[in-house]
Amino acid sequence: MSRLDDIKEAYDNIQVPAELKERVLQSMERGKKDACGEKKESGKAFAGKSERNQKKGHLLPFVRVAEAVAAAVAVLVISVNVSPTVANAMEQVPVLGAIVKIVNFTTYSDKQEKKQMEATVRVPEVKVIGTDGKPLTRESKELNAAVSGYLDKIIQRYKKDVAAVSDGEEGHEEITSDYRIVTNNERLFSLRVDTVIAMGGSDSFTKIYNIDKKTGKMITLKDLFHEGSDYKKRISDSIKEQMRAQMKKDSSKAYFLDDDQSEWDFKQIKDDADFYISDNGELTFVFDKYEVAPGYMGLVEFSVPTEKLSDIVKDGYLQ
Repeated sequence: MSRLDDIKEAYDNIQVPAELKERVLQSMERGKKDACGEKKESGKAFAGKSERNQKKGHLLPFVRVAEAVAAAVAVLVISVNVSPTVANAMEQVPVLGAIVKIVNFTTYSDKQEKKQMEATVRVPEVKVIGTDGKPLTRESKELNAAVSGYLDKIIQRYKKDVAAVSDGEEGHEEITSDYRIVTNNERLFSLRVDTVIAMGGSDSFTKIYNIDKKTGKMITLKDLFHEGSDYKKRISDSIKEQMRAQMKKDSSKAYFLDDDQSEWDFKQIKDDADFYISDNGELTFVFDKYEVAPGYMGLVEFSVPTEKLSDIVKDGYLQ
């Protein structure tokens, strides 16, 4: 996937609050008026650029009200470095919370053809910007340290495995790790890292980092709920209910459940359970391969209906 695809995916995941619609349009109009002065001062160079943009159909200040607000904001963000008009308008759009974005990534890539071993691990760099427009340096460093530290362990494991395979032998190992944005709404930004390790069979696991845009800090599951609430039991009961319903409806599905003799039996979610908020505003959990089900089930996900948690969840997290 190219860097442009990454950017597109990130913007596609942006959920724009309805209240911003009018503010965005008003800011664009103010930016258009202010740009009139810029055009006079810039002379022929600016005029030529303006004419070229018009020929290409870049009439950004005249986006119709009927168009989707999300699309309008995506165009604005992409075009900030292209049009002084849009840049000026963007400065006047109120920020409701911290901005979290992927600003860069590095790729660890290695291929040992003779040993038949290879790895591709993409490590993102995230930047957190506060409501005042200034970078939250400490929060950004903490997040990036957590992500890079996690992925570095995967890289080091691969290097150790390569070293353990003697020349002339075949390790038959392939590691792939990549990231994507799974939540980017008014309150939360969630970065998901998926890893697959294939060695004859395969193992799949995920790690999700959640940022509270109100504070710019990483949060865990307990931070979503009021202190002293029984959120783990409620969530676990809902997931068990869904597991039983799925197995009853489809005999091909199986979960480690209702077997008191099995050490694998799912009892309750962990304190560090991986979660994100789905597009419809529900708390969603991701379980690694083999964690709650046989290997053929792969990674499995369960979303908990918000009404089951609405009286104990803090305001702003769920819909």
